[in-house]
Amino acid sequence: MLENITVETAKRILSEEKNDIKQSELYILDSLDHVLAEDIVSETDMPPFDRSPLDGYAYKSEDTVNAAENSPVTLEVIDYVQAGYVSRKKICNGQAIRIMTGAKIPEGADVVIRYEDTEFTDKTVKIFRYLKPQSNIVKAGEDMRAGDLILRKGITIGPAEIGVLASNGKTHVKVYSKPTIAILSTGDELLEIDEELADGKIRNSNSYVIAAQVKKYGGNAKILGICMDRVNDVKKKLDSALKWADMIITTGGASVGDADIIKEAFKAAGADILFWKTRMKPGTPIVAAKHGNKLLFGLSGNPAAAFITFEIFVGPAILRLMGKPKHKYMKVESILESDFNKVSEQDRYLRAFTYKKEGAYYTVLPDKHSSGVLSSLSGKNSLLLIPGGSSPYKKGDRVTVELINHLEAEL
Repeated sequence: MLENITVETAKRILSEEKNDIKQSELYILDSLDHVLAEDIVSETDMPPFDRSPLDGYAYKSEDTVNAAENSPVTLEVIDYVQAGYVSRKKICNGQAIRIMTGAKIPEGADVVIRYEDTEFTDKTVKIFRYLKPQSNIVKAGEDMRAGDLILRKGITIGPAEIGVLASNGKTHVKVYSKPTIAILSTGDELLEIDEELADGKIRNSNSYVIAAQVKKYGGNAKILGICMDRVNDVKKKLDSALKWADMIITTGGASVGDADIIKEAFKAAGADILFWKTRMKPGTPIVAAKHGNKLLFGLSGNPAAAFITFEIFVGPAILRLMGKPKHKYMKVESILESDFNKVSEQDRYLRAFTYKKEGAYYTVLPDKHSSGVLSSLSGKNSLLLIPGGSSPYKKGDRVTVELINHLEAEL
């Protein structure tokens, strides 16, 4: 078991673990926000024919070479074609066909003009300017061609991707399944959130914070409730959850006191400890373990510590379970708007609010940085890493922050 390791070492260990990534085939609307588990190759040209992008008239460009405002060219209107229908008439010189948006370009035509740029009757249309051949024509295959790779495995499916699938006749698609994450809070001091407070007790807010983070990353969260600080009690909960959960996250019982039972409970449940404690604040006492291909995380019972270690270690592990192995937070250069005078030998992650104004980013730090302060997380959208041994930071310093609500892909 590795102990008291660097953040980067812990990240590397977790990234190298083999994950039990599950797949399923879903109806395309149900695939929204899932990760695509197959390459999609276009089976046809799209559009499959030359089509009109507007309502107007189709004709031969050469007929209007001399058209002008004061000397329009008059063409005979020989047909009218709506979207979804095809004109059986071939356009010859001096002729035009009224055409609607989306309709197939009639044979013989090489240009379309908007009807509002013309004067027309049921039988004739006047053209007042010259348009070059192929003007206002969407060519067959302009969007995608048969054989093109149009959606790449590993992308997240959004509304546009669903449209691409639908245009290719795909009713179902293979995706990576969203993992189910079991969440357990330990501590004799905990109450359920709907219970009345008693002396020496606090409500179990951690489970709900962690569950919300799981959902933010795309996982399915299942709260197991509260467990007393006893190894055997925790083991029983783990044994049950390991039968169905893809990952287990606990909070509490992971530090260095008499009630620090999570490591022992992980071992008792048959898990191998990957590491315990990282050289960072807050969240030093994180425990990571492996049971088969399932990861188990023991996070601090302090809410800010649990939140931050989740963002750094657990969130990326959930993304890997969803088929996103190479995502990281977006980093931006920012101007600090707060002083930070604490000096530590360990790396320190500060919750922060970062905003953009007049082309530059600015970062504001909360007044409270204690690992037990939950309220200081509210409204924060970024993390600022203060490397161990750094000098105090002053207002106006340029810093690099990670935007925890924005992921960028390493393609």
